[in-house]
Amino acid sequence: MRVRPASIQVLILALAAGSVAAQEPNSGLKEAYFRAVGDHFDVPLQEVTIIGEWELTPDEVPVVLFLAGRAGVTPDALIGFRRSGRPWRAVARRFGVGPQAFHLQLPEGIRLGALATAYEEFRARPASEWFEIQLEDPDIVTLVNLRVLGEQTEALPARILAAREEAGSFMAAYPLLIRR
Repeated sequence: MRVRPASIQVLILALAAGSVAAQEPNSGLKEAYFRAVGDHFDVPLQEVTIIGEWELTPDEVPVVLFLAGRAGVTPDALIGFRRSGRPWRAVARRFGVGPQAFHLQLPEGIRLGALATAYEEFRARPASEWFEIQLEDPDIVTLVNLRVLGEQTEALPARILAAREEAGSFMAAYPLLIRR
């Protein structure tokens, strides 16, 4: 049996991810969050974990999978482009995903926090002009995580935003959302 170099790289990354996870105090939290992300995108936990080791914050991992799915490309193509220093909006545009793909219908009166500027832009323009909106990295990370965690936990957007504010990240907020 011939082992391909790509298979060896995946094995090395998986072993490295496993040894790093064993050393991290939040490895159980990260695993639970990554499992929810993987379930949402129908991606095995091992693959999500490997993506999470590629110089991304855990909260950015769903962005990679969201964009990969929308653009029909592999996560490593996106990560390579991102690691060259480009913001998520540039990565999204490069692969044909515009701001309209990130938009979520949020209830009126919800405290948007950092999303307030982005939603002022969405509300001020007809949907046909949303391609002109310049979402910032935190907007994209927040919108994707709202979508993923909302569907995985059935929590309302206001609750997800409040849990993220309390916990400091979406990964840390995940256990707060699964407690009913």
